[in-house]
Amino acid sequence: MSIRFSRRQCLLSTSLLAISVAPFRSLAQDPETEKIASRPVIGTPVTCRTIPLGQTGIRRVVTAIAADPRGEFLAAAGDDYKIRILRTSDLKVVRTLVEHGDLVRTLAFDPAGKQLVSAGNDGRLILWDRDVGFRFIREVAGSPALAEVTFAPDGSGIAAVGFDREVFLLQDDEGQSVSLQCACQDLRAVRYRDDSAVLAVAGRCGTLHLFDSTTRECERHRLHQARIRDIVFLPSGNTAVCVAEDGFVSVFDTDRNQMLRRFRASTGKLFAVTVLTPDLVAVAGSDNLIRIIDWDKGQIVQRLAGHTGSVIALDAQSGLLFSGSYDATLRRWSIADIVAGRQRIAGAGATGTGPRVD
Repeated sequence: MSIRFSRRQCLLSTSLLAISVAPFRSLAQDPETEKIASRPVIGTPVTCRTIPLGQTGIRRVVTAIAADPRGEFLAAAGDDYKIRILRTSDLKVVRTLVEHGDLVRTLAFDPAGKQLVSAGNDGRLILWDRDVGFRFIREVAGSPALAEVTFAPDGSGIAAVGFDREVFLLQDDEGQSVSLQCACQDLRAVRYRDDSAVLAVAGRCGTLHLFDSTTRECERHRLHQARIRDIVFLPSGNTAVCVAEDGFVSVFDTDRNQMLRRFRASTGKLFAVTVLTPDLVAVAGSDNLIRIIDWDKGQIVQRLAGHTGSVIALDAQSGLLFSGSYDATLRRWSIADIVAGRQRIAGAGATGTGPRVD
């Protein structure tokens, strides 16, 4: 079944979708010279598993990843237009999805982990059924370019943004989308708060826009001097963590509209952030490193080295951190090992060796 929608009017299947799109381009490598209040810790031992994407023939740049909420699969897209489904236990490819005819820029599982959505340069948004071997279900064709789509945690709908000022609130097959207007003309990130009462969007202007889900009124807060690339909400709370191309991380209380922390994490650009534990987030970007940050203290507590290209995507599920890079590899890191490494550092000072790869 094929469904079409215009730039301002979208139709969506009754099953919720989640997608995120990011621009694909080469990015300069920046040396790490940040200064943090705590002592920096470089290269602490962390067990990880790495795999090249496209193991036979040409190595493929990773363009998007999505971790299955059930903890069984990782979806990874490459610049060969293919989506690979890997087992999280060993990163073995178990299925390859080949419907797309151009770069796949975004992948996401729905909150229940029952469906996977993919989208990219070919203007097709495709829904796959995870419970039937990732069978093709349906597509939305002729879509506008989208930077990111997110689920409302309460199941009330989804929101999408993409490279202009519009925020689409998408409904089911029988309904019309609602289009909100943002002052920022290049939106890249969108995320609902866990209670679904607030929708956060951001982009080029560095401003966090907070829409009330009921009234659609918007609060605006300038957090960064450059494009915000990713937003996460800490579990069961009102706190948003944003990363931007200025290399800063901002921690913002969306209930009290108050900045809690803002600090530089890198002299390069930051592209991705994900939550590891209630007090730890991982951020990554153009200098190839993944930084583990205690957001409450505003301190980098670990750096995970190993990637040799910009780290464009992060996701965490079921005790594992996944990273995808322009170096054409995926990496799987144990969050338990990361936490244990942090504890060792706290007792031993800023020493350590490089990460261990198994």
